[in-house]
Amino acid sequence: MQKVIEKENVLVTRISASPDGSRTYSLTKTIKGLEGGKGIFVLLYPTRTIENLHVEDSTNVHLLNHMKELGLSEYIIVNLFSTVTQSKLSTRGIVLDNDNLSFVKDKIFKGLNPLEDKVIIAWGNSHQTSKIVNQAKLEVLKMWKEMHGDTALYQLTADNLDKDNVGVHPLYMGIRFSNATWRLEHYPTKDVMVKLEEAKKEIKPEVKAKPIPKLQVVGEKNSDTAQKKGSQRGKRQ
Repeated sequence: MQKVIEKENVLVTRISASPDGSRTYSLTKTIKGLEGGKGIFVLLYPTRTIENLHVEDSTNVHLLNHMKELGLSEYIIVNLFSTVTQSKLSTRGIVLDNDNLSFVKDKIFKGLNPLEDKVIIAWGNSHQTSKIVNQAKLEVLKMWKEMHGDTALYQLTADNLDKDNVGVHPLYMGIRFSNATWRLEHYPTKDVMVKLEEAKKEIKPEVKAKPIPKLQVVGEKNSDTAQKKGSQRGKRQ
């Protein structure tokens, strides 16, 4: 019998969420026994909660499969919005998630080592015409620049990935480049900030709707008219 060796990796998952499970602020995956650094992925919205923490979604499966080649032994996922969504995010009635942005700033960006830890922009290209989504993106980039200056941000890439595909989402990478070698490259922070600022200026102000005139029900007399007619009849009497 040939010599047999054994190796053990332990996956540890941690979550920061609201007690009622409606909001998830961060999800951390650590593989003990795997050499590498720490990455912080900024995505769009969360799907994991305290209740389904043991279940891996497609995004995490793809990231776990490519951690070693990305040089990571741990990653943290934060999002532009903290409300848990099991289907596609709806932007109807969406507002800026200030509590979530404060968490990213105070609990994630403030505590990392910008020279060793890598922040990876991976929110994809969904909802590019949404004013609130674009504002959230701009807030994150401004926050990073204010705290860490021109320290590089990163994005995912692979051979044959279109260079115009900026801040690509892990799910897209997993679907199109699952068998390719994933790498990290610098994210074009300045260019993206300029585009987001320009998009903000191009948004037309909302036109206020004209007030709807009061409708009179058929067969109902106008009270002012009725009062005048009643007054006139009183004078004749």
